[in-house]
Amino acid sequence: MNKNLTKFTIIVAVIAFLYANCNAQTKPSITEYPYPGYKNLAAKAAWLQEDMHKYNRQYGIIMPRVLLPPEGNEDLSSAHQEDGGNRTGPYLAALSFQYAVTKDPEVKTWADETFEAIEILEKVTGVEGSIARSFNKSDKKQRHEDWFFFPMEWHQSTSMKGYRWLGDPSSDTYSNLIYGLGNYYDLVADEKYKPRVREWITKVIDRIIENDMRLVDTDGKMTLWGNYSPSLDHENLNSLLALYHLKVAYHITGNERYQQKYFELINKHGYIEDAIMTASYKPPYVPWDTYHFMKGIFMLLRYETDPLLRDQYLASLERFWLKEYPCKNLTFQLTYNHYVPEEGGFDEESIKQMEEWHGAWRRESDQHLRKGNSTERVQGTWIEPSHFLVLAYWKARYLELLTADGKIGPGNPPEWAVKKPDVVDGMVYVPAGEFVMGSNIGDRDEGPQQKVYVEAFYIDRFEVTNREYARFKKGYKYNTKTTDETVRKEQWKDEDRPVVNISWEEAVEYCEWAGKRLPTEAEWEKAARGTDGRKYPWGNFHDMSFAEPDGIAETAAWRAGKSTYGAYWMAGGAWEWTADWYQPYPGNEVDSPAYGEKYKVIRGASNFADPSMQRCAHRYYLDPKMKQSGYPVGFRCVISEKDVEKLKNK
Repeated sequence: MNKNLTKFTIIVAVIAFLYANCNAQTKPSITEYPYPGYKNLAAKAAWLQEDMHKYNRQYGIIMPRVLLPPEGNEDLSSAHQEDGGNRTGPYLAALSFQYAVTKDPEVKTWADETFEAIEILEKVTGVEGSIARSFNKSDKKQRHEDWFFFPMEWHQSTSMKGYRWLGDPSSDTYSNLIYGLGNYYDLVADEKYKPRVREWITKVIDRIIENDMRLVDTDGKMTLWGNYSPSLDHENLNSLLALYHLKVAYHITGNERYQQKYFELINKHGYIEDAIMTASYKPPYVPWDTYHFMKGIFMLLRYETDPLLRDQYLASLERFWLKEYPCKNLTFQLTYNHYVPEEGGFDEESIKQMEEWHGAWRRESDQHLRKGNSTERVQGTWIEPSHFLVLAYWKARYLELLTADGKIGPGNPPEWAVKKPDVVDGMVYVPAGEFVMGSNIGDRDEGPQQKVYVEAFYIDRFEVTNREYARFKKGYKYNTKTTDETVRKEQWKDEDRPVVNISWEEAVEYCEWAGKRLPTEAEWEKAARGTDGRKYPWGNFHDMSFAEPDGIAETAAWRAGKSTYGAYWMAGGAWEWTADWYQPYPGNEVDSPAYGEKYKVIRGASNFADPSMQRCAHRYYLDPKMKQSGYPVGFRCVISEKDVEKLKNK
């Protein structure tokens, strides 16, 4: 009884903790100061911006403020907090979206002033390409320098008389500033400012490259969270951030050096695979990591033109979305909705969240001041800027997901993101052309690897389900008479799961009934592998969360693992029948007693199989009459492009 009660108490506590973290931005545990009611979201955004300019903007920088005694102190110079650069980048993005929507000249002035402050963050350090975490105008130490979150030191600038600056900028600082600058360059900067943006990004990115993709401070030491280096172990998120920084720099400058480094990190060091795996479960990401991912993926998908790389970034976005969506991050919802419009993400609940998010927070709390070798606690007032709400509002307006009167808008996704109607219902198109088939590693029947030409065809997006098979075979009951206990009933009995444990002949009969056929080995492998020679349908790394983590799953459950052509579950769900007999490839000199017209080839491998069997090139075989539960085998259909009209007229 007591043990169960303790267990229940722990579970409740964990749920409460997760809920509190997910809802921190809408229900802060702070004292909010009085503010006027809002007639609509536009009025709310305008008021929050006005409040932020009054209390949180200094020299173009947006920062949290800590008002120290005496009470009512309005002097910003004694109320500075070290994260100015972190807030300023997102606010520049907000101003850029705002200007793109309104064309208000005052907004352009604010944006230009904010960019000029970002210029100072680089100039004030005196080391080209090294940026400050924040700065202040002063020839002497200020009172706020005794307040600290991290034990950083303020420095008197040697390059800009009358300025002091704070070092140790993190990946947060760089990511936020580059996000702001990319949007500012595209949406606001004129011919006066564009060259200056190019100059800033060139100096900063050159310094990162020269230091082996590390963020190095003026003292030559890597900053606390500054490791993007391929030479050092680092978080997957930092691989994505490195690619994002280089892609924005290349877009702004056109300098091929950045594009070459971008592809070096992808092709030589596997950064694209790291980027796909950005969503971290252990340890889970803190909220600001979600923001950094959102910024990086938003810009990468904006600028990347290679469809294969874009698909990899979309897989990363899908995987992160499935993990992070419960936290209701507004800017993430907007990014996801923009690039995956058929799935949505920004909805009426999002608007309600914006309406209920008060912003302009104040809280009374103890502040820690340095005092000799110890610290002193002083009661102060923390004033948090509302840049995230302002950013979410204007980003929603810019992406046309929110109308001026606060309603859901139609959106303006990029053309490539708009799902085209299926030419053949439920099937994806695989164009004619060559692809690399087979492998020179693994089983010897996979070689020799060679280029194979395949005519254009359509293949089922998902494996044929029990529901679909039952329409063909009346009275079909999911093979309930099987006595093989190696397959659990819950794995295959549901209507929307792949039909398995049927023979090759039964699969052929279904395909013919549907006016289609089974794929050849070459068709199946091209649909799974694409033209870039990847190992697995989702990329060049093995991770069962992209395959199928719980046996034979519902066919629409995990979008991140689809092939480059949009076919799902081509590995890790069920094995799949193909049309071909098990024969050696041309040029293969291996003699096998299994070769000939005895066995049919199966592909794909279930999650029960060894990971090497889930490679696109792996082959296996079964007797076409066999219903093998230990190898749960399903199938999908194809139809040649030239036969589509016949199907439509059927």
